[in-house]
Amino acid sequence: MTRAESNGRSTPAIASISYVFPERSRTVGELAGDRQLNSSAATMESFGFGKVHVAVTETPYELALAASTRLLDESRVDRDSIGLLIYGGTPGSMSFAAQTDAEEAASGLCTMSRFKFPATRLQYDLGLHNAWPFAVDQLSCTTLLGAARLARSLCLTEGIERALCVSSEFFPANAGREAIFNCTSDAACAVLIERNGTRNRLVSATNVTKGYYWDVEALRDEIVASYFPTARHVLLRTIADAGWEPADVDWIIPHNVSMRSWQILSSLVRLPRARLFSDNIVRHGHTLAGDNFINYRDALDGGCIQPGQRVVLFSYGFGAHWTGIAVEA
Repeated sequence: MTRAESNGRSTPAIASISYVFPERSRTVGELAGDRQLNSSAATMESFGFGKVHVAVTETPYELALAASTRLLDESRVDRDSIGLLIYGGTPGSMSFAAQTDAEEAASGLCTMSRFKFPATRLQYDLGLHNAWPFAVDQLSCTTLLGAARLARSLCLTEGIERALCVSSEFFPANAGREAIFNCTSDAACAVLIERNGTRNRLVSATNVTKGYYWDVEALRDEIVASYFPTARHVLLRTIADAGWEPADVDWIIPHNVSMRSWQILSSLVRLPRARLFSDNIVRHGHTLAGDNFINYRDALDGGCIQPGQRVVLFSYGFGAHWTGIAVEA
């Protein structure tokens, strides 16, 4: 029995997940040849990366709309029952531009185009007439976990029946594809949260932010030094807040920031029965905010996660945020 059940409360749950990738992909070797990596292709491959998805013609908004539309079609929920829409990802006018036009689109943030909000347009294009559009920013790779946490809280406190959380991230043409030894993909992911569910229940959520690391380039080495002890703390606190013991955890659903980093973290946390779902590191790379939910959907579809198993989703975001969510499948 979870704490929510013992208190007679509703337990918000993940009702559906959908995601889309751009049409094109690039191997690690191709990225290195195009000078899109700071490290060598061999180094990236040794960390478990194989290829990433690259949006050439697609815009972040188009990917967000496609992922959201697919989710609504698959789940067949009444769109009028969705009371909250949370968007996180590429902001303002940049969300409507392809990667080659990103620099020009960024100039729109200094004009009236800054009021062209992707969250508002999503609400209109998806026909979510009863949904309050809301955007989250500055959470980096923890954006979608943060959105799910907000949705969980508002479902409980305001009685919202359903909330749609959407993230869409991309890297402009000249931005490179590596951020501290990981290869990044463009992707969009949509997650539907329901106020009360019997499967995939959101049992607890934990976040630690260390604002000292706001200048990620200047403090790169210090961030690396702080990453593992803080990640261990957040993982164990997430488990404890769920009312679980470390031995209760069946699965860790990671962010895809190198297989090697997860081997180190797993040895530090020591969850006796937990398995790591790492299949997507080599085939998708790091999709920024989408990793955890893309991996969770694939683990469910592949039959890895069984009903009732206890799962922890964890991510780290530059700036610097460590976030964990406990889910009872």
